[in-house]
Amino acid sequence: AQAPAAPPSAPIPPFVGRVFTTTAGVLGTFLQTIVLLFLLLATGDLFTRKLAAVMPKPAKGTPEQTVEEAEAVVRRYLVVTALINLGQGVLVALTMWLIGMPTPPLWGALTFGFEFLPYIGALFMVISLTVTGLATFEGIGQVLLAPGAYIIISTIQNNAVSPFAYGSGLRLNPLAVLVSVLIGWFLWGVAGAFVAVPLLAAVKIFIDRLNRDSRLAAVLEE
Repeated sequence: AQAPAAPPSAPIPPFVGRVFTTTAGVLGTFLQTIVLLFLLLATGDLFTRKLAAVMPKPAKGTPEQTVEEAEAVVRRYLVVTALINLGQGVLVALTMWLIGMPTPPLWGALTFGFEFLPYIGALFMVISLTVTGLATFEGIGQVLLAPGAYIIISTIQNNAVSPFAYGSGLRLNPLAVLVSVLIGWFLWGVAGAFVAVPLLAAVKIFIDRLNRDSRLAAVLEE
């Protein structure tokens, strides 16, 4: 007797392929930004000395001290953000595994990378989880479970973990952060969004030291 033919597998929706293609492109640009960042760090203090040489004399301290303080704030932001993203990525991977989403480690890795992009990264993750849920599950409740869990985890991280972890070293106006990220994304894509917050923090330090009564510094401060 002839063996029954195996049922044909469901075709992958085209929009799922587009989403993952976009994800690969974004991750590629992000990795290029990391490489450029490390190359910049490898130049040592050459850029720091040149920047201090062209700076006007600040109202407090010396140009060298101002540049060093800005570097310390940016360094702390990158290290703390990486640690927070790592913890959030592990939690997201475990949650996706409990929910039954495919490839939980991938979602954890994507969380680690995209959370370096304020607002935009979380939005992209929610959209990707929703699209994957539509292709994986049947019930609308199951479809919304993954993005809903991500929103809850991200909200707890933003409102409970981040303020405690960053402390007073990076108090920036959320609206100013959003505007800077959007401008950075428009000008330079993922790389621009990645450097937007560290650059904004450095600009705030420079403005504070050059003019203690600066209105722009007051606007940028939380």
